[in-house]
Amino acid sequence: MALFNKNNPDYLFHPFFEFLIIAFSLIAILVPLRIFAKIIFVDEWIGSIGIITVIFGLILYLSKKEKLGIFGKMFIRQITKNHKGKRKWIIYSQTGLFLSMGALTIFCIHSGNTEYYPLKEQVIAEFGNQGILIDSELNFDAINQISSQVSPEEQVGAIAALPMLTIQNFEIFSVVLSVTDQMMGGWVMYFWQIMVIETMEVSIFLGISRKFIFKNIP
Repeated sequence: MALFNKNNPDYLFHPFFEFLIIAFSLIAILVPLRIFAKIIFVDEWIGSIGIITVIFGLILYLSKKEKLGIFGKMFIRQITKNHKGKRKWIIYSQTGLFLSMGALTIFCIHSGNTEYYPLKEQVIAEFGNQGILIDSELNFDAINQISSQVSPEEQVGAIAALPMLTIQNFEIFSVVLSVTDQMMGGWVMYFWQIMVIETMEVSIFLGISRKFIFKNIP
C-alpha cells in the first residue's frame, strides 16, 4: 500500500493514511483540551460541553474557506465519507452502542451511590478488613492489591459475565461499578459522561453537516 496516491489527483495520500492523519490530528487537539477541562472545572463534565462542536465547527468553517490547505481538503473528504456507504452505517451503529453503554454505566454508578449505597458501604468495609482502603481518590495500591488476588483467567471470566449480571443481579452490577469508580477517583463516571456528551455532539455535527453543507449527498 503506497503512502502517496498517484491514481487520483485529488488525493495527496492514500485514503487510509488520509483517514489516519485526520484522526490522529483531532486526537492531538481534543485530548489536551479534555485534560485541561478536567483540571479547570469543578464539575468536570460541564467543561466538556461544546468542545467537540467548537473544534469541529471551526475546522469545518476554515476548511470551507480554504484556510487550512491540504488538511482542510482531507477533513472535508472524511466528513463527506461519513455520510456514504458502509461507513455511514458503522457510525450510526457505534453512536447507538456508545450512547446505550454510556447511559447504562452512568445510571448504574448513580444507583450504586444512592439506592444501593448501604451494600456499597458493606463492600468497601469488607475490603478495609482485608487491608485494602478505598476512598474518593485514585488509589493505585488498592487496584494492584485487588488485581493480584484475582488470576487473569478469573478476570476475563468476570468481565465476560458482566452483561448477564446486569440482567440477573442489577444491584450487584451497580455496586461493582460504583466501587470501581470510587477506587479510580471518579474516572469511570467522568469517562462515560464525556463519551455520552461527545457522541451526542458528533451526532449533531454530522446531522448539521449533512443538512446544511452536503446537500447533494445521496
